[in-house]
Amino acid sequence: MEENQNSKSINKIYYLLMFYIIYLIFYILSKDYLKHISMKYFFSKDTTRCDYFIYSDYFEDGIKYLMYYITYNFINLYCSIFMISIITLSTFITSNLKIIYKEVKPSLKHPEFPSCTTFSSFGTPSSTACNVFLLFGIFYQGIYQKKPMKSTKFFAGCLWFIFVIYGCLVRMLQNSLYLNQVIYGLVIGFIIYYFFFEIVKIDFYDYSYLKIFLEYKGSCIFGILFVFLFNTFFQFILTKPYLKKNNNEFINQNYLSQTILFELLGYYIGILLEYVINFNCNDNLFCRYNVKEKNENEMFNSTKNDVSFFRLLLFCFSDYYLTKAIPTDIDFLDCSSYINLLLCLPLIHRVLKGIILFFVLKYVIRFLGLSNEDINVGYFNSKKLIKEKN
Repeated sequence: MEENQNSKSINKIYYLLMFYIIYLIFYILSKDYLKHISMKYFFSKDTTRCDYFIYSDYFEDGIKYLMYYITYNFINLYCSIFMISIITLSTFITSNLKIIYKEVKPSLKHPEFPSCTTFSSFGTPSSTACNVFLLFGIFYQGIYQKKPMKSTKFFAGCLWFIFVIYGCLVRMLQNSLYLNQVIYGLVIGFIIYYFFFEIVKIDFYDYSYLKIFLEYKGSCIFGILFVFLFNTFFQFILTKPYLKKNNNEFINQNYLSQTILFELLGYYIGILLEYVINFNCNDNLFCRYNVKEKNENEMFNSTKNDVSFFRLLLFCFSDYYLTKAIPTDIDFLDCSSYINLLLCLPLIHRVLKGIILFFVLKYVIRFLGLSNEDINVGYFNSKKLIKEKN
């Protein structure tokens, strides 16, 4: 039985590789035509159009935070953390592909179509398209795994489709991306989605998946560090001389985007801190709080709606200001040595951001009594109990 399942998984990997190769051929043949369609039907020389999209980035960030906390409050922590982890991983992957393709964004080639957003990086593939696809794809899977009904599948699927179209369309109407760059981003998002949910078959209600990451701490941390260090070494030794020779100034933002992998490291350290400090490595308590059963009989009481809303605001506020605090003045091309690059401040800030958002923020929430578990009564609940006794 297991051998049959393994052979099916291997076959799916082959199909995925074939799909990607076929798409690359399609991309090469259709790239110029899709650019022409973008310039004809989506782009505009009228800069007043940008006024319609002035709040679009804030709206997209708000949707992202909402997805994180809907999954956290109504599905489980495993789904929410998986969502955050995959978004950081996909940003890392698309940033590397951008350096390989070195295809600049539209307004640099066609100044007559000014971009509504500021940028200094390549555009193929679109990280926005990839991330939106994955964000709602994971939400779709989480909701459907919790309530496997046709109605749930239909409404979650419609939401997925609407926001993917919205996210991609806005980027083209802002003169920020060609159609071919958007489609490539969606393809990368689909490949990552298919790998995790059709080949690995992630189940957000199977605690054994989450337990693997807790048991193999050293391997997980080493894996994240190795991938980043090897990638940075590859760029520093091979890519940097080429870019410097060609006077290309767009590498810096792509490198800063790749440092987002250190946020994933911070989230992971936060999970370990919670597991060790708050739960004393007790699998039963950790499982009951973090991974809800589908019938929720063995789960701690759910948080009230007003408390959940306050937690969402606290999370959004913290994430916004922690992101703004990340230094962006490091210059990849001017960095004198590989060691200096690895010791750069953005790496440290991203790790701290991950730890603060996951562990410190959760600890504060628990202390204030704004959590949905009974391990720590919290400050507010303690005052309430004292009043009731008096």
